[in-house]
Amino acid sequence: MYRAIYSFQCKDAGGLSFREGEKFTVLDQATDPHWWKVANDHGRVGYVPANYIQKETSKTEEVLKSIDNAMEFIHMAATSKGGVYTKDQRDTLQKLLEHRQLVLNDQSTGAPSQPSRTAPDLNSTHRTSTKTRTAPRPPSSGSPPPPSMGTKSSVESDTKGSEDKSDQTRNMSTKSRSAPPPPQRADVTPTETEVSSPPTELNSRESPTTSPVRSAPVAPNSSSSSVTSSPLRSPTRPAPTSPPMSPTRDQVIIPPRLGVELVEKVRVNTGLSHDKSQLAIATVICHMRDSVPGLADAMEVVLANLERRRTSSSSTLPLEGGHDQERLQVIFQELTECKDDSQQRSWALHEDERIITDHLQELITILSDADPKVCRAVIQQNHYEAIHDLVLYYQMELRSSLRLLLLKTFGALCGLDPEALSNLLSSILPVELARDMQTDTQNIQKLTFSALVCTMLLSSGEPIPYTHYDIFTEDFVTYLLDKIDDPPESDEDEQIPDLFVNLILAYNLHFRVPADNIVMKALAGRRTVKTFSEKIMLLVNRGEDPVRMFDHEPKPPDSLLKMMGDIFSSSDTSGIFYTNDMMVFIDIIIRQLNDLSSGDSVRTEYLSLIHSILMNTPYFDHRHRLDELQRVFAGINEEEGEESQQDKLILAEVKKLFPHDCPVRF
Repeated sequence: MYRAIYSFQCKDAGGLSFREGEKFTVLDQATDPHWWKVANDHGRVGYVPANYIQKETSKTEEVLKSIDNAMEFIHMAATSKGGVYTKDQRDTLQKLLEHRQLVLNDQSTGAPSQPSRTAPDLNSTHRTSTKTRTAPRPPSSGSPPPPSMGTKSSVESDTKGSEDKSDQTRNMSTKSRSAPPPPQRADVTPTETEVSSPPTELNSRESPTTSPVRSAPVAPNSSSSSVTSSPLRSPTRPAPTSPPMSPTRDQVIIPPRLGVELVEKVRVNTGLSHDKSQLAIATVICHMRDSVPGLADAMEVVLANLERRRTSSSSTLPLEGGHDQERLQVIFQELTECKDDSQQRSWALHEDERIITDHLQELITILSDADPKVCRAVIQQNHYEAIHDLVLYYQMELRSSLRLLLLKTFGALCGLDPEALSNLLSSILPVELARDMQTDTQNIQKLTFSALVCTMLLSSGEPIPYTHYDIFTEDFVTYLLDKIDDPPESDEDEQIPDLFVNLILAYNLHFRVPADNIVMKALAGRRTVKTFSEKIMLLVNRGEDPVRMFDHEPKPPDSLLKMMGDIFSSSDTSGIFYTNDMMVFIDIIIRQLNDLSSGDSVRTEYLSLIHSILMNTPYFDHRHRLDELQRVFAGINEEEGEESQQDKLILAEVKKLFPHDCPVRF
């Protein structure tokens, strides 16, 4: 904690005025040893002359209170502008948070803990350039001049004609102006102090090769006497000085988050997705590295940092307080308020539809295009509170257009995070979707979105709450099978049959025991499921699992192989396939067994399938491709190694199913 030992009035942008006794938190004192960046208790940030303030010993509670006050004022300022933080505000909040953490770390173990406050974070060393920032003007001519390197005579000769250049000098940057000297105490009689000429651009006219160095402000001298007026303190010509020396190329320090910040700027200013923004920045940096040899090392560092953050599995955000993070927090808060409003009224206030629509559309765009780590960090807050609020809002919202947008939002959330999907599955949302699909059959767009989202929720195979089975009954599966055979007339694109087949495949993942399988019970109770069996066989032939939508871990079983295994586990359901379909399926099995290698779990599943087919279907009536099957079995039996043991055990059981009139050749 620092305290002002003098008052200071600043008239330039970037500087900070203060009164004697005012306290500050120092944010940056490394960039310029004479001008420090500070924040006061009111959250105002600016540069002050270092010799106007001094460090003092303060209680930890007092330091934390000052930091929290500054943070609170910044939050209030951002809230008054719609919750959007400027880059400077984010930068200041980050430095305040870091300083607060240092104070807490230094605090003794027995000291009471201080409340913390979540704030946007931006690890950046952004600072207003000294080439454009105007330093505070010096005080009145009655103040002593700052000491400089040189002689008094050189200063006087160099400042000749200052009045003619006063207008030009007033607009000079800190490169040509020094920090102000502190004022003299009223009870001290000033004496004349020797003033040397600073090595500024005044002297650089004589020695152009000399690097300019900023002059240090003068500390007050209680033993000094009267001082001679100096043109450096003339109100018509500010004192010239220079900024800190720029590092040479070998001394260039690349901020580790520079690449991430560039990606953020491209995304915010162009609307490109996070992946495309990364590609754009990487392309530009690669070209600069190859085209400008002097920048090669620096650009290589930026590229390495970008790649490391791209491939990192850490959940740490690459950029705290970024635009996407801020917008997600604001949108979720706004939608929560909409949900609360809906709870207080039984009629729709249609005037808010446009606003809610804009929020949901922006939310969908961010969830789809932003950095997934940023989205996950926001939705995980408070145990996925935002997701549960959205589900409650979906229950209460009756307007079809908004419900469609909410369904799209749920779909984006399912692909974002497995925990988000799990929270949605455990919520009331699957029940709401199942009800909607059975009651609102004419709204095809809503029906297709409901079926798709419901499939996403069930695709993990994670057990659903027992209460959900009150809706996901055998009647529900029968309804789906009916619509597959006889879709609504308004379904001109015939999307419903395919979506409902996928939904049944996903639902079937939740049953481990075929005897308790609601899907199998619904199939066994029907005479024919011609369209369903044809579509299943088509999917099996393609070899693509339509339910495997996400890359979440752990991966669920293959829904097609599980469906076929459950169907052929009983003679009650194996009859849904026609003989020609059975022959096609056997062709597929032979092809897969020839292509798959030993130890592959998929090959084991296909062998289990052929065992079920031989046991629960009249296969030996037609014996389709039996010779080829036996050759495949013989090849597997000849394999060596532990990885083939499970397959050989299945073949041993297969042998027992061969009738006496059918010789076994494996």
